[in-house]
Amino acid sequence: MLIKTLILLSYLLALSWIGTHKVEAATLPEDEVTVLNQIARTMGAINWNFDGNVCQENDTATVDIGFVPERNVTCHCENDTCHVTHLIFKRQNLPGELPSELVNLPNLKEIDFAYNYLNGSIPTEWGSMQLEKISVSGNRLFGSIPSYLGNISTLKYLDLEVNNFSGQVPPELRQLVNLETLRLSSNRLSGNLPSELADLRNLRDFRINDNNFNGSIPDFFQNWNNLTRLEIQGSGLEGPIPSSISALENLTILIISDINGANQPFPDVRKMTRIKRIILKKCSISGEIPEYVWKMTALRVLDLSFNSINGELEGVIPPGELKFLFLTGNNLTGNIPQSILKTGTTVDLSYNSFAWQSPQQPACQPLL
Repeated sequence: MLIKTLILLSYLLALSWIGTHKVEAATLPEDEVTVLNQIARTMGAINWNFDGNVCQENDTATVDIGFVPERNVTCHCENDTCHVTHLIFKRQNLPGELPSELVNLPNLKEIDFAYNYLNGSIPTEWGSMQLEKISVSGNRLFGSIPSYLGNISTLKYLDLEVNNFSGQVPPELRQLVNLETLRLSSNRLSGNLPSELADLRNLRDFRINDNNFNGSIPDFFQNWNNLTRLEIQGSGLEGPIPSSISALENLTILIISDINGANQPFPDVRKMTRIKRIILKKCSISGEIPEYVWKMTALRVLDLSFNSINGELEGVIPPGELKFLFLTGNNLTGNIPQSILKTGTTVDLSYNSFAWQSPQQPACQPLL
């Protein structure tokens, strides 16, 4: 009986301690709440009203969930105080401008304002921040890419795609030594790619599709040993594809198209053993497809359309993972092997000079 009484007293004392030492939920300081509401107004948000509890439902970083609108304020909390670290206002139909007020959130690391209707240019205040990610793709931003972005030495991810940025890529971006992703596609960028970009040795993803660049494809890509994705489609750059591309052994996606210039041999990609997608469309490639291409076991997409590739496909056995094979508009001849037409693979061999012969039908005999 005594033991039961002691246990009950201990339980009551514990409840009493919890009641008098109740831990309050961590909240956002009033000054950061004020900044969030200023940011919302600058971006043109209607009926957004943040308060000190904005962090409670967003205590972990979000992942990209495709085309679903996202509005997320993520915080880092210690004891009873939180600080904003991530802002995601994605696909919110915001018609305003990029907020200079971000500079008043000293712990902010990542912003994603993609796919809105934001106008104007990138605020100068951003150049003094310690951001790791900037994504403003799919807006209506214009003007030059500012050189002061090069001051954000902590930046790992920069996505400016699908806007109206013009002018040259600033050489000051060379200072972004931690940069892993640089996406500049679908703008109005012009001039030569600055050779200083060779210093971006941590780059993994580089995309400059659909621009108005001048000059030839640079050969400084060989410095980017960590690169896994390279896209140069309709960029305005001319050929040839530099031989130094063979140094990019970690590539999984290689997309180059619509480059002018004299005919060139098939680029040396034999060391790209992890490659999953090769698209070399309208690249003035001549000669035969190297035999090693058909032995790239990870290859899923091969598009060599509209080149001057010749030779035959007799005896070719495509990689087992290959799902798309496009050889349209070349100078290929001979019979089409049945191994090319395997079930589950989408194939386009049109506009060549093949002599079709099915297994059920013998070849046409010449007239005597």
